[in-house]
Amino acid sequence: KAPDDITIQFGKTKLVFLNHHLCHAASAVFASPFKESDILSIDGRGEVETTFLGYSKKNKITQKLSIAYPHSVGLFYGSVTDFLGFKPDSDEWKVMALSSYSKKKNQYDKKFNKVVKITKDSFELDLTYFQYYLFDAKPNFYSKKFIKLFGPPRTKESKITKRHSEISGAMQRTFEKIVYHLLKITKKNGGKSGNIVLVGGAAMNCVFNGHLEKKKIYKNVYIPPWPDDAGVSVGGALYMYYKVSKKQAKQTHLRHSFYGPGYKKNEIEKLLLKYKVNFIKPTNLYDYVANKISQKKLVGWFQGKMEFGQRALGHRSILADPRSKKTKDIVNFAVKYREGFRPFAPSVLEEEAHKIFQMKKGLKIEYMEKIAYVKKSWTSKIPAVTHVDKSARIQTVSNQINPEFYNLIKSFYQITKVPVLLNTSFNLNGEPIVCTVEDAIKTFYSCGLDILVVENCVIEK
Repeated sequence: KAPDDITIQFGKTKLVFLNHHLCHAASAVFASPFKESDILSIDGRGEVETTFLGYSKKNKITQKLSIAYPHSVGLFYGSVTDFLGFKPDSDEWKVMALSSYSKKKNQYDKKFNKVVKITKDSFELDLTYFQYYLFDAKPNFYSKKFIKLFGPPRTKESKITKRHSEISGAMQRTFEKIVYHLLKITKKNGGKSGNIVLVGGAAMNCVFNGHLEKKKIYKNVYIPPWPDDAGVSVGGALYMYYKVSKKQAKQTHLRHSFYGPGYKKNEIEKLLLKYKVNFIKPTNLYDYVANKISQKKLVGWFQGKMEFGQRALGHRSILADPRSKKTKDIVNFAVKYREGFRPFAPSVLEEEAHKIFQMKKGLKIEYMEKIAYVKKSWTSKIPAVTHVDKSARIQTVSNQINPEFYNLIKSFYQITKVPVLLNTSFNLNGEPIVCTVEDAIKTFYSCGLDILVVENCVIEK
């Protein structure tokens, strides 16, 4: 087990180096609604650990077990990502999207059983199939033995075949089998709360997260909006706050991820005038923009403070009409320039979600952290956000937390009887999500977006 922290001091300056997985754990524990919970943190690796199992009680985090590098569920996923011609530690979600094209077991499920061994209190990888632990000494995460078992690797940009989707499907099922096993071990060694916080880069696997509820291992599951390594900054700050707080600080359930830069409305107008950008200010912004979306216009939507984390949640989003199958191709062709097999997400009014998706009434999925399946009666109504297996990585939108985005979807609902918008991040492929007004204007004029909405100002081409 790695130490929780290492402190170095010179003069009045104190530096505290915190354990990677401890920060992951803190980023979920201290943002969650739970007073007590078990903890599972899974990713590629921290310092020496790849997995952290423990629990929290009275603002104290206790580690019970860990798994040491190089046995890593994250790097297992990364190795197959590399094998399938994508960039490891970056494109894992592409492989996750591809896995939905192969839902039934196939010959590769048995082959992965040779690669992964489930043990009583852990799991092990047969390291002869991998070479990610050799760092820059080898060009790939996988070895020649892996190629011998699974066949030739896909080269970047080459055609994706049925074989590739079968390998990704079998790998996703193997990944889920490992993580279910780890959750059972966590429960056996944890508290009695019935709550779990799931965190670490591998907790961004929204397909697994969506399947978890059916397994009924835990009653309540919390995944923060920053499960990946970006979240360790939040976790480090929260951990030290609770550790050094002289009074027993009261834990706060963080209800949103809008902690980035924002602008005042008069600042926006000054900037648009400075750059000589023509704009209008409609009397009813939401009705005006919702009408445009219903007419198949693509909209860049820039509101309030930027989201922290990997997902655009209605503050820096590109929005489109989900009712046409062609919308997906239009967004890809005009803006995103990405692989056609990758789905787009639906953002839905939270009180309507259970009518459209197979989920409990009142369930909140606020950070696109898990999939839900589209009900049969709705698949033909929202084809642009329905994946090949009828799943969707949904965001439930609350009037209390995200009023501007909620009001826009509500207006679209009143016009179309569909309380859903296609929502994807406001960026071009390979670029970061727009942060500033300047970023938004630049991106708007360098792609096929029709309309840019910056706060209450509307810019049209």
